[in-house]
Amino acid sequence: MSPARTAIALAAGVLFASAVAAQARFPVDDINKGREQFHRTCSQCHGYNMVSSGTTAYDLRRFPVDDSGRFFNSVTNGKGGMPSFKDALTPEQMKLLWAYVGSRGGKEP
Repeated sequence: MSPARTAIALAAGVLFASAVAAQARFPVDDINKGREQFHRTCSQCHGYNMVSSGTTAYDLRRFPVDDSGRFFNSVTNGKGGMPSFKDALTPEQMKLLWAYVGSRGGKEP
């Protein structure tokens, strides 16, 4: 196999493994429930399906997927112009939101 084909095959394998890891890390049902919760709670500021310019609220499509602690802290305590949701969301609802945001809406790990 040529070096170019080897590189393409390797890249495809990495993408496939990433998709499998995302589903293993976040069950599809949790991602879907998180999407529903996001649209009820977060989309007004962060955009429908997390699509926003990032000028008035953080663009969650760029949130570090390896920093769940930062996510939970921001949602619980607020940050900048974002209010605290500790009295508005249950821990389970926050977990579902993280499944949605942390999986890039089910698109990435």
